Amino acid sequence: MNGGRPLAVVDVGSNSLRLFLVEGIGADGPEGERHSVVIGLRRGAAPDGSMAADALGRLDDTLAEFAVRIGEFRPRAVAAVGTSAVRDAPNRARAAEVVRRNTGAGLRVLTGEEEALLAFAGARLAHHAPGPCLVLDVGGGSTELVRGSATGVEGTASLQLGAVRCTQRRLWGDPPAPEAIAALRAEVRPLLAGAVRQIGGPAPALGVAGTITTLAAIDLGGYDPERVHGHRLSAAGVEQHLSRLAAMTTAERCAVPGLEPARAPVIVAGTALTAEALQAAGQDALAVSERDLLDGVALAALRPDGVAGVALAPETLDL
Repeated sequence: MNGGRPLAVVDVGSNSLRLFLVEGIGADGPEGERHSVVIGLRRGAAPDGSMAADALGRLDDTLAEFAVRIGEFRPRAVAAVGTSAVRDAPNRARAAEVVRRNTGAGLRVLTGEEEALLAFAGARLAHHAPGPCLVLDVGGGSTELVRGSATGVEGTASLQLGAVRCTQRRLWGDPPAPEAIAALRAEVRPLLAGAVRQIGGPAPALGVAGTITTLAAIDLGGYDPERVHGHRLSAAGVEQHLSRLAAMTTAERCAVPGLEPARAPVIVAGTALTAEALQAAGQDALAVSERDLLDGVALAALRPDGVAGVALAPETLDL
C-alpha cells in the first residue's frame, strides 16, 4: 500500500461518469475534488439492456482521462461502482473490464436498494434537521426514493424510471409532443405515488444527482456548486422549467444557461419525473444537495463496517 491519499471513487452511472478524489473525511463528510462527464452509457442500449459498443467506447475514453487524474492523486485505494445501466446490462462484464483496465479496480454493481441507501447516506450529510427526510435521486436509468432520519432508513424504493430511459421510451420528437409528455407523466404518476407510500409517506424532500442539480443551476442562471447546494427548488418552478424546456428543440436547450449541452436531450424527461415525484411526495419544494451517492460510496469504503447497511471493499493499489 502506498502512503498517498485515502481514496478515489468512480461512479459509472447511466448518463454520467463521475470521479471523486477523496482527501479525507471532514466535519461535513468526505472532502475532495469532483469531476463529472456525461457519456450517455445507456444511450443506444439494446432492448435487453445491453450497452452499445460506442457507449462502452465513451466509457473507455473518459476513464482513460480519469486514470491520469487518479495516478496524479495517488490514492491508497479505488472504489468503483456501477448503477442502473450496468445493473440492467447482460454485457456488464464488458464495463467491468474497461473499469479494471483503466483504474485497476473491480466494479461493484450496486443493487437498486444499495444505490438508494448510499445516496441517502450521502444526502443526509446536508440535512441537519432532527426529523425524517425523503431523498429523491432522479438518475439516467432509475429513480431512487429513500425515507429516513438520523436514526436510520425507514424505507427505500428503486424504480426503473430515469431521464435517459424515459426519453427513449416516450419522448421521441424534437421537441417532444405535448401528448407524449402527458403520457409519460400519466405512466410514472402511480408508480411514484406507490413508492412514496411504500417507504413510509411524505417528508421534507432532499434532491440529488444531475437532473435536480441541473434544474437548480437553471434557476440560478449557471452552475456553481456552492450556490446549487442548499438551493430551494420549488414544485412551481419545476413545472415552469418543464413547460419552457419541452417547447424547445435540443439545439435550443443547449443554449439555456445552467444546462450542460450533453444533458439537453434528456432533461425534459428528467424534469417531468422530478415534477411528478414532488407531487407524489406532497411537497411544494425540495432542498438540493451536492452530497449524494459519491459521498455515500466514500463513507462505505472508508469505514470498516460500511454505512446504511452497505459495506464496500475498495481495491488497494500501489500507484
